[in-house]
Amino acid sequence: MGEQVKTTGNRNMHAVILCVIGIVLVVVGETIINVRGMPFRGSGLGTLAVIAGVVLLVIAVLRFFYKRK
Repeated sequence: MGEQVKTTGNRNMHAVILCVIGIVLVVVGETIINVRGMPFRGSGLGTLAVIAGVVLLVIAVLRFFYKRK
């Protein structure tokens, strides 16, 4: 009952979360840019989403590699 379990991959959790958010932003941005009839097409929101997604992916990769022992 008093057993405590520590997760082993806790150091890389932030990198995984940033990676998932970055992938979602890239996919949403590409969808806004390429699909005809999207409400925000031509407004620059798709481009901003793609750029933000790529930046988050780069941060996630750097965080993943520099947090390893």
